[in-house]
Amino acid sequence: MLFEGKHGDIRVMMIIDESMLQVFTHPANKIPESHRQLIAEAITRANYGLKLGNFEMDFEDGEIRYQTALPLGETFPEDDIIDHILYVGGAMIDRYVPAFLSIIYGNEDVKLAISAAEM
Repeated sequence: MLFEGKHGDIRVMMIIDESMLQVFTHPANKIPESHRQLIAEAITRANYGLKLGNFEMDFEDGEIRYQTALPLGETFPEDDIIDHILYVGGAMIDRYVPAFLSIIYGNEDVKLAISAAEM
């Protein structure tokens, strides 16, 4: 699935197996190799305290994504729960990607950039 976010296209992939529903939300941006250590710190700071989901980065190609997951029981979750999980991933991308970009292209301090995103 492809959605339009506040800061560019957002690609969403949903994986369902017998025990888990996972949603991976990917912004269009990839992290340049020269900034992956800084963005790893930013992701760690962003993840601290998040209640539903987390950011991940592939150090090989610079792909970042937000993952949410829901354990599945005997019945599939209602549509409103699925909608909420989809919303959370997009909202987190819209909230934090500008901070990541300000670190990469604006030489913003990591701690300040993440703090600003969380205000």
